[in-house]
Amino acid sequence: LMVNALAACQKVIVPVQTEFLAPKGLDRMMHTLKIMGKTLSRNFDTIIVPTMFDRRINAAIAAQKQLLLDYKEQIWKGMIPVDTRFRDASQMQSPASIVYPKARGVFAYEKLLNVLDSD
Repeated sequence: LMVNALAACQKVIVPVQTEFLAPKGLDRMMHTLKIMGKTLSRNFDTIIVPTMFDRRINAAIAAQKQLLLDYKEQIWKGMIPVDTRFRDASQMQSPASIVYPKARGVFAYEKLLNVLDSD
């Protein structure tokens, strides 16, 4: 199923938490995409989206810097912050963009959507 989805996609969006171990998982994911790209005879247009970023936590800042160093061509320059409004909206079983349209996280996703729409 994943192979079919990748074969049909125009862009691969890879969310990655800005935590210590997450970039290691991202390395494996990118390696898998490279192998699949060879198998399918194509290069995937990939955008890496840093998520759950908390600027108060040194580990998050370090992980973001490492992502920028390792994947500077593929990483989205913005980031999705930790936002309790996402949890609150989930508990209400409603999209955060409807319940909290002015939330920081919703605003960040709108910025990402604008970047994706412009490509």
